[in-house]
Amino acid sequence: MTEITTEITQELLRTMQKRAPFAPEVAKGTVKGTVKGTDLQVMRESNRLLILNYVREHGPVARATIARATGLSATTVSTIIDALLQEGFVLEGATQRAAASGGRRVVPVYFNAAGGYILGIALGRNYLTMLLCDLSAAIVSRNVIPFDTRQGAEVCLPLLVTALRVFANAQGVSWNRIVGAGLGMPGPIDPHLQGPISPPRMPGWHNVNVRDLLSHSLGMPVYLDNNANLGALGESRYGAGQGVSNMIYLQLGAGIGGGLIMDGKIYRGNMGSAGEVGHMTVEPRGPICSCGKRGCLEVLAGAHAIVEEARQKRSHFLADESADETVSAPNRLSELANIGQVVHAAQAGDPACREALESAGTSIGIALANLMNVLNPSLILLDGSSMQAGKLLLEPIRQAVASYSLPELCENTRIISGALSGDATALGGVAAVLDAIFGAGLAPQFSSSNFLAG
Repeated sequence: MTEITTEITQELLRTMQKRAPFAPEVAKGTVKGTVKGTDLQVMRESNRLLILNYVREHGPVARATIARATGLSATTVSTIIDALLQEGFVLEGATQRAAASGGRRVVPVYFNAAGGYILGIALGRNYLTMLLCDLSAAIVSRNVIPFDTRQGAEVCLPLLVTALRVFANAQGVSWNRIVGAGLGMPGPIDPHLQGPISPPRMPGWHNVNVRDLLSHSLGMPVYLDNNANLGALGESRYGAGQGVSNMIYLQLGAGIGGGLIMDGKIYRGNMGSAGEVGHMTVEPRGPICSCGKRGCLEVLAGAHAIVEEARQKRSHFLADESADETVSAPNRLSELANIGQVVHAAQAGDPACREALESAGTSIGIALANLMNVLNPSLILLDGSSMQAGKLLLEPIRQAVASYSLPELCENTRIISGALSGDATALGGVAAVLDAIFGAGLAPQFSSSNFLAG
């Protein structure tokens, strides 16, 4: 894994440390993740995280067992456990008799997933999804609201902060129990994962350090990545991609983005922009895309393109719909209604809407066939608002893949819908924060010293 921002990591455990300082001791055991060092603060943070992680993975567990496994002294373990108990990150179980200690009574401790919370955020061009999850990534609450990113970062970021605070307060969760936030937004994102670089149809966001501005305003560490990368992470961790090492994840909506899982990790490429599938050229003489090039997949098969093609084919269902979607403030619900109308009409037999979905599916399938021939994934996951079309979109995609990919690759690659019902990106943000806290996973590790300090 690539280290992204050491400052964010160090802040994580620092917050945790503020609650109950304890005596440092260098971890000497054989547990993976043990860290040795001379800096007292680093040792404190390392020992604390080592113990918390051990309890999370092996609890309920006795203090003596923790000491033996980690190589820390019984005094250090007891001091750290007492602090974690006070903060609510671990809880005590029922008293037991330990055979290994001659029947002496012991009180095991176990990880308290409700001891802290994480915000998972998916910011689209016209919607905002917010999840409040506990430390096991279980969803406590969810909300989706309209959000017009065309107003620019200067207007939108204060609105985002307000929305998140209102959302958390409505759940009765104390703000200082939220240990971090994971945000997905339209890309491309800069190599340091700080903010977007010239995102299409999002004026006023170019080169804005969204991560640090949001972290300062929220008073907590923030992990930022593009929507598709976090969607891939979410599906890999909690959805249909669990246990898959090589996977292509595609978000099909107003924009089209891809997240690539290669050898169990998010593949980012040289500048961090790998996965811009929406700007693969599918038709060199095709219409001009928002990026300025011709024939991009997004301009041929994005949700807006599907609706527009159905209109141009004179769909009876859409005949009275305005082609100008900027008349009212854009929101995810209106986007879903537009593509939803096409799907509903296609399911009812409208030939124009069926043809629009088939045309989009063919373009998507051609792009995926090229990716398959190069990357050889075992799984392709399709997600996003356009996938409410189900088989009406999925079947032409599969047919085009079969026509344009190498037969042996096609036969050994599954193409299915995602399993997280639109929450893949926000859950990927939660997973990225958990990886930062506990040390491993598909997201780049950026140290755990910023989280779990409330």
